[in-house]
Amino acid sequence: MSRKYMHLLSPIKVGNVVFKNRLTTPPSNPYFVQGEEPYPTEASLIHYVNKARNGAALVTFIRMPKVTVKPEKSFAFGGGGLIKYRPTTHSRPDMNLFNSLESYFSQATEAVHFYGSKASIWIGVDVPPQYDITGGMPCRGIPGPDGQNLVTREITEEMMEQIAEEYALQAAFMRDVGFDAVLLHMSYRLDILGRSLSPLTNKRTDKYGGNLENRARFPIMVADRIKQKCGQDFLIEASISGPKYNTDGTTLEDVITYAKLFSGHIDMLQIRSGDHDMQHPTGYNPERTPFLYIAEAIKKSGANIAVVTLGGYDDPDICEEIIATGKADFIGMARAWVSNPDFGTKVYEGRKEDIVPCLKCNGCHVYSWATPLTSVCAVNPTWGMEHIIDRMVKPPVDKKKVAVIGGGPAGMEAALVAAGRGHQVTLYEKSNSLGGMLKTADYPSFKWPHKQFKKYLINQVAKSNIKVCLNMEVTPEDLQKEEYDAIIVAIGAEPVIPDISGIDKRHVFYAPDIYGKENNLGKDIAVIGGGETGVETGMYLAEKGHNVILLEKGDALAPKSVPVHFYSMFKDAWEKLPNFKYILNARCTLINEEDVIYVDSNGKEHAIKAQSVVIATGMKPKDTLALNYYGYSDRFFLAGYCSGAANLQKVIRSAFGVASML
Repeated sequence: MSRKYMHLLSPIKVGNVVFKNRLTTPPSNPYFVQGEEPYPTEASLIHYVNKARNGAALVTFIRMPKVTVKPEKSFAFGGGGLIKYRPTTHSRPDMNLFNSLESYFSQATEAVHFYGSKASIWIGVDVPPQYDITGGMPCRGIPGPDGQNLVTREITEEMMEQIAEEYALQAAFMRDVGFDAVLLHMSYRLDILGRSLSPLTNKRTDKYGGNLENRARFPIMVADRIKQKCGQDFLIEASISGPKYNTDGTTLEDVITYAKLFSGHIDMLQIRSGDHDMQHPTGYNPERTPFLYIAEAIKKSGANIAVVTLGGYDDPDICEEIIATGKADFIGMARAWVSNPDFGTKVYEGRKEDIVPCLKCNGCHVYSWATPLTSVCAVNPTWGMEHIIDRMVKPPVDKKKVAVIGGGPAGMEAALVAAGRGHQVTLYEKSNSLGGMLKTADYPSFKWPHKQFKKYLINQVAKSNIKVCLNMEVTPEDLQKEEYDAIIVAIGAEPVIPDISGIDKRHVFYAPDIYGKENNLGKDIAVIGGGETGVETGMYLAEKGHNVILLEKGDALAPKSVPVHFYSMFKDAWEKLPNFKYILNARCTLINEEDVIYVDSNGKEHAIKAQSVVIATGMKPKDTLALNYYGYSDRFFLAGYCSGAANLQKVIRSAFGVASML
């Protein structure tokens, strides 16, 4: 073990449970690898077990599939008692779980324990949507005849007893199949426990409402019921929302008070943002540790509870400093284990430089509403395929001499994978530096994650035995002389030239070409194209002091951007720029010397002043040029943008795939 991260990797005892280090994984999952199966699939199980194998001290399973314990006579709020409980699932209540689900979970927890880690699982009770902690609020799930949501009814104390009992029964089931802990999700006012804590949703006038002590009474009752049924050594972890980005008036003092109230009832407390999206920081968040101050304040308060800080952590140096200075007891990381399934292993070996930077794009949730529902990682090409990748990629048969043409992200990834498989690799790049399209990330303030990733790839190439030839636009004849066994072409893409009159004028530029040259543009700029690239280009120019008007022919900006935990922050960032404006349903038809003409959705023409015009209407692969290199080796591949890949995630996966075939 490297001694570089001695505090981060130090054991800690919570209650009577010893954790091997301070690395925890909050509930997260490669979405959509799990279908309608009412049991954890191989894909899900291997994902969680790999976290334990690679160093996580606590692995928390997400509530997927939802597992609950219900009475045979279902929740009959207002009537009937709790007669007999049995575990069941939402999708197949008639399954014989003692022959199926129980064994799956037992296998999972045994595998986690095999690596000396502890296993936890998020549990929750699905309270019928017509009920809430307080009555009279708009219902979250039942619309009335006029389309408006019906108001809710307030759960009674008897119902609270039933809910607490179900939580306890779920926890007991999880304990029996090997889990060491359960997680109570009490953040964002999503579940009944979190709604109890918030003054926005809890307006009760009985002993469960009013001041903080009363609002905490119901969650504490649930925790105590779990401890009564499962024993004091069965741990309870809970998540609560902090004051940052919270709209319900929660203060730092409130969170500290909750932490003290939970002491002796809850063992570990995750400190989250007050807003669901902001909990997943992106490049638009310049702070690297936006919620750390909350955890630090709780620790300084003397609250007798283990504190878990989370939200964007993937730098072990930062994590080490947090633990060493006592600002938190644990570091919770989700995306770090997505971009690096072996994150913990790299920390143990002191290899920070080999940790792949997370782009903070949040595509690991839902990549786009415009594509099939998939979970992807832009920098980890094996994400979502952990359970089959060893069967997909076979060991190389012999050592090959490989040429990779193009030093962008695809070329570097292909070269690294091929070299890692033992091949002799030469990487050709026609410019004076590696990076390709990622070089544009050096300029906008909000592209710092992409800049880190570019630096990571270049450093990895420098550490390898790859021969790099810069300032060399290699020809087919050059390749023929070298007698390569395989050629991988990754020469990228070029801008799409739209059919607009005047597009060939001297004051018209293409988005990839303006970075670092913005001083050559006029003060007033029209950006044509409102996809993600167009918006980011416009934002960058606005940051540099230009007046930007973006024209988008569709009815929304960046419609293919990641919709979950990203788009809202993206939108907020562009709306904060006073000199960034946009017009939707605007089709550009003419570029003049001083203005741009566009047609609106009604066919009416308009003009906007523009001293410079930037085109961001998409990219097309340089496949015709790439095919010129065919015939000069036994194996030939296209990778990255020139193979038709349309974004960085597909570029990296394409490069990994073709290089893995060698």
